[in-house]
Amino acid sequence: MQYYAHSTEKTDKSDWQPLSEHLENVGQLAQQFAAAFNAGQWGRCAGLLHDIGKATLDFTGRLEGKTQRVDHSTFGARWAEANCGSFGILLAYVLCGHHGGLPDGGIQEGQLHFRLRKEVRKPGLEPWDGCTARLSFPFQPQQERVMFSVAFFTRMLFSCLVDADFLDTERFCNREKVALRTSLPQDDMACLASSLRTFIAKKQAGAVSGGVNDARQQVLHQCLAKAKEKQGCYSLTVPTGGGKTLSSLSFALEHAVEYGLRRIIYAIPFTSIIEQNAAVFRQALGEANVLEHHCNYRERPDESESVYDKWRGLAAENWDAPVVVTTNVQFFESLYSNTTSRCRKLHHIAESVIVLDEAQAIPTEFLEPCLAALRELVAYYRCTVVLCTATQPVFDDASLLRAALPDITEIVDDPVQLFSDLKRVRFTFLGKLDNDTLARRLDDLEQVLCIVSTKKQAQQVFSTLKSREGTFHLSTNMYPAHRLQVLAALRQRLVDRLPCRVVATSLVEAGVDLDFPVVYRAMAGLDSLAQAAGRCNREGLADCGRVYVFELDERPAMPWLRRRISRARETLRLFPEGDCVDLAPMRRYFELLYDAEPLDAKNIVGTLNPRLHPELSLPFREV
Repeated sequence: MQYYAHSTEKTDKSDWQPLSEHLENVGQLAQQFAAAFNAGQWGRCAGLLHDIGKATLDFTGRLEGKTQRVDHSTFGARWAEANCGSFGILLAYVLCGHHGGLPDGGIQEGQLHFRLRKEVRKPGLEPWDGCTARLSFPFQPQQERVMFSVAFFTRMLFSCLVDADFLDTERFCNREKVALRTSLPQDDMACLASSLRTFIAKKQAGAVSGGVNDARQQVLHQCLAKAKEKQGCYSLTVPTGGGKTLSSLSFALEHAVEYGLRRIIYAIPFTSIIEQNAAVFRQALGEANVLEHHCNYRERPDESESVYDKWRGLAAENWDAPVVVTTNVQFFESLYSNTTSRCRKLHHIAESVIVLDEAQAIPTEFLEPCLAALRELVAYYRCTVVLCTATQPVFDDASLLRAALPDITEIVDDPVQLFSDLKRVRFTFLGKLDNDTLARRLDDLEQVLCIVSTKKQAQQVFSTLKSREGTFHLSTNMYPAHRLQVLAALRQRLVDRLPCRVVATSLVEAGVDLDFPVVYRAMAGLDSLAQAAGRCNREGLADCGRVYVFELDERPAMPWLRRRISRARETLRLFPEGDCVDLAPMRRYFELLYDAEPLDAKNIVGTLNPRLHPELSLPFREV
């Protein structure tokens, strides 16, 4: 008897996809995806078993329009548990979850072991011979993290199956989407590396030699040289304005070519930086090669005529693009998700260069889970990680971090000398200022940036200013499109040397290209002070920019901000001489900060118990 997987019409079986064809197609695709981490046989078994429960008259009736629901995934899961060896239970998680999400491994209703005990109708189609093989785990995880590694692998395998299932269903049911996915031809890594070299050469042709530009060239050349070294964890410690964006992309592309990697992924904390970096990457590499994925993405004015926007909507589902620019939230939450929509893209992270721009901005309360995921990707999934920031956190300190990253290689040969060469500002600490005094100071200057800690403070200071011409307010209360308009306007005023006074929250600090002669910064963490200084004399056009650090009468209410201020003050007492944002004080600041704050506030790593449970009961939904 012929069984079917999908139908485009309820009545005509010529519009139904044969089940055996669907299972074979998904098996081949999932095998191809999982081969990236030496689990091709796992992927094939998952594909061949995932819908085998549809080989029943009940499901045929479902295709004909009957409303009775059919559990078509539990039979394959039970088969995998019984026939695929001691790790077959991992396939069972993947198969049971391929529509509703990975379940927890308990015995309550809806959990895996509850479902495996259910009686389900035996299908009229026998599983393929390849599904009876005893599957072996594709790598040897470290004993203290074996449960974590098993759970991580299961998510990656789940991703392979879910994406393969979606793509084959789409191929059969929606040919228009299939055509759209391939509507923009993409280049390989070697072509992209060549395009970037050409783009940078054109930019350099019009650059003024000396000072900041010479330092940027030094950083670029060192990135190109280090790209030939082995895969692993790297840091790119470069002062703000030192050309990290294009230099880090150069490293990533040349490294990908060297090791045959498939993708570059930029994970960035703020959408303002994503929009800025993605625009530069599209200019350098062509828009078909760059996927910009975040919730504030703005479609082209006429969506009906924008092939890029249509392609982007599909590519964002599974990150099928050479260069992906996304948020920390999208990247790290997906790695711990159990849902099909979030996990679908995970297998495309394997064999990638992952650049964490502004790495210090990973929230400390989730630091251990984030680092644990990065360790796993580097150890077993052929990923290289680059920590890219002017304020390098201590992610290598095993005495502070259970999930510290091992053997981080610094790309810059002499960061201390580079920071000295690019020192363009002087700090002055003013103590307490009330709003009126601060406003008078700002009114007296033609061009000045003032950064405060909260949206409320920004509104209060802005409303106190007397000057109105060329005065701007920036905060996350504004719509993203409005913020971009304001940023464009004030950049132009800075170039034209017109009055430009800006009161903003910290959204302007990391990665936003602004160049003011004077910056005022409310007391904050040492990393925030350094980022604020990066908006001052950025191009080194003045002899020395001035950064004034002050405290407002009203202390910030947020406990995390108070802790950062406290650790910054403690660090400054330890380093009373020299620049407060040099490498040594910055490292000590992060040591003090990580020693004081919870680094796994939700006990995510703790929940993934390092001891291997005999029933492999994994808490996917809980995590």
